[in-house]
Amino acid sequence: MLGAIVRETCGLLVPLECPCGSEGRLLCEECAALLAAEARRVEAVCDAVQIVQDVRVRAGEDGAPAGVDHRALLPVMALGEYAGPLQDLVLAWKNGGRSHLVPLLAQGLAPAARALAEAAGEPDHGPDPVPDPLPAPVLVPVPSRLGSRVRRGEDHTAQLAAAISRRTGLPWEALRGRLGEGQEGRTARQRRRRHLAVRGGALSRTRREGAPVILVDDVVTTGATLRASAEALGRLGIGVVGAVVVASARLPATRTFP
Repeated sequence: MLGAIVRETCGLLVPLECPCGSEGRLLCEECAALLAAEARRVEAVCDAVQIVQDVRVRAGEDGAPAGVDHRALLPVMALGEYAGPLQDLVLAWKNGGRSHLVPLLAQGLAPAARALAEAAGEPDHGPDPVPDPLPAPVLVPVPSRLGSRVRRGEDHTAQLAAAISRRTGLPWEALRGRLGEGQEGRTARQRRRRHLAVRGGALSRTRREGAPVILVDDVVTTGATLRASAEALGRLGIGVVGAVVVASARLPATRTFP
């Protein structure tokens, strides 16, 4: 009852409106359900994170046709497709100053971050002795371009990583680096090529503890930014065990059976 009264009073001063346009609440039930959805694997549709694993010049004995086999550089998990209401939510968070969405985004991505952390800590049941377990993965937000941070007045991916950290107990550390050109207006081929320059002392705590990393970003399109980040961290001797993002430009096709 008290909450409803407060909502109505605030609505008289500042109109309450969900990013999707629904009035009366800062977040409608339908959009809240989008942020509470179970994250799904999307790396299969991220062209830039695919690595050629095998090339078949001609059909093999198993009947597989000639072609190229790929494997993903890292698993990528997203809450949904970057379209419709979810796109509105992401844009309101990134560019509209809707910071109240951060805890809800973190709540939705926390199970995915935990799943990646658990998978990274699973022992290898091979013939060799089981090595000591790795330290808990560190959540590392993909750095935004300086111009974007100045325009928004904040580092939105760092805020998301910190919020996921509070929900999961996983540590987080900011990565200071300089990304190449932005992705807007670039062709699909250009989007697959991106470079991240990081300082030699970047992620000093993570490197000191020998911990792997889970990347945190807002939207994945081709995966070029995630790949550039993973390659830059690899040059520092840091392994990346996966990435969590709010939305993906595409989703893998869902198989249907007759």
